[in-house]
Amino acid sequence: MNAPHPIRPQGLSRESRAEDGSAVPVMMIPAAGWLMETLAAFLQAPRGTDPLRALVMHLAASLRCDRVALGLRRRSRSDIEVLAVSDLVRPADAGELVRDLHAAMMEAAASACTLTHPSRRALPLHPGLAHVQLGRVLGACAVCSVPLALDGRVIGALTLQRDLGAPFRTEEILRLEQVAQFLAPMLRLHLAGRRRLALDALPDGPAWLRPLRPHLAIGALALLSALALLPVEREVVAPAQVRGLHERQLVAPRDGFIAVVHARPGVRVAEGQPLLDLDAEAVRQAQRAAEASLSQAETAVSEALARHDQAQLVVQMARVDEARARLEQAREDQERSRVLAPMDGLVVDGDLSRSVGAPVRRGEVLMTVAPAEGFRLVLWVDERDVGRVRVGSSGMLRVAARPGQALALTVTRVTPVAVTREGRNGFEVEAALSGAAPGLRPGFEGVARIGAGRQLLLQALLGRLPDSLRIGWWTLLG
Repeated sequence: MNAPHPIRPQGLSRESRAEDGSAVPVMMIPAAGWLMETLAAFLQAPRGTDPLRALVMHLAASLRCDRVALGLRRRSRSDIEVLAVSDLVRPADAGELVRDLHAAMMEAAASACTLTHPSRRALPLHPGLAHVQLGRVLGACAVCSVPLALDGRVIGALTLQRDLGAPFRTEEILRLEQVAQFLAPMLRLHLAGRRRLALDALPDGPAWLRPLRPHLAIGALALLSALALLPVEREVVAPAQVRGLHERQLVAPRDGFIAVVHARPGVRVAEGQPLLDLDAEAVRQAQRAAEASLSQAETAVSEALARHDQAQLVVQMARVDEARARLEQAREDQERSRVLAPMDGLVVDGDLSRSVGAPVRRGEVLMTVAPAEGFRLVLWVDERDVGRVRVGSSGMLRVAARPGQALALTVTRVTPVAVTREGRNGFEVEAALSGAAPGLRPGFEGVARIGAGRQLLLQALLGRLPDSLRIGWWTLLG
């Protein structure tokens, strides 16, 4: 029977020293003593330091490893997260290395047994590609991954790396598996304690305040209840668009082609100013043809009078009237070849600058002109809020072009016909500005807030949730 190993006195360094000062291999340290030192490194970590990092640094020093990494499985995740690396203060700073360590840990967790590279015959499974890849990170190194299991479920893994000339021996692997059995429940408790860290870190406060804590909690609850029942102003929020007080749409007076465009949207125009010219060549040809027909008909009338031919005179007089009508029509078409501004205002729609030469049909809308002063607002109110909007309700408007300027408005009309916008049903509400609006222009868009009475603060915080629950209840249960 082997003599029992002497108990290592506490207070010695993690690596014993021989008489010549050289480090004693870890296998010369008793298994129980090394296990207690490893657990103490985790449990007795100095205040302000990470116990997980203290653990991996102890393992790296005692086992003479170049790198030791620890990964744990979060309760809400099925993946292992690398939480501590002995030679990295922040594992997130070495993304590629952490990915390789994570892959090796996942291989060990999937196999539920220890994996080493180079492989050992005593182990049941050979390492996968992740261990081979990790063995190349330091040029050429030995890798060992030990899973951490608790209640038959793998909750994490330890991955160790050191020089390829000193592979992990069977005794070392057995010690690592033993320490993994003791560490698994402690690490689970450590993760649970991290979730309560924020609450535990709160100061207790002065001693005189501690007896009053239950009363303060009741008072805070009463205050919150009172605030929830506090009445506040209710508002309906709706997108809004600024339009002219009355808009005039200019249509094509006849069939033709666009020849010249004098104005584009955004340009101020005066009454009678030319906006658009249609091609008049066809009209001029028709006018010349009508003039020629009129001259021929008048000549024929003169000849019929000279011959006293009553029947021919009647026919030629009818042709004269027809030619004069065609000539008058051609002159009117000539005058209508130019589209004029019907009033002083602003062109708000109809950019035809790129449509020169394009054909237009009579009655086709070409441009829209709105007065530069005097506006109306068109709001789109969701169908769930339109019942709270009344004619005469007041509100405020802020446009995107002038967010610092709040404009007062008054609702003048609620249209009875729904309008669908972006898959949602709503109604258009017209409103008028209550005061002057310098710098406002037709086409501006913004957001309007309309007063809709008073409601409890709790209802304002819940929003449309009660209405949605009522509709859902009715849909499911009737």
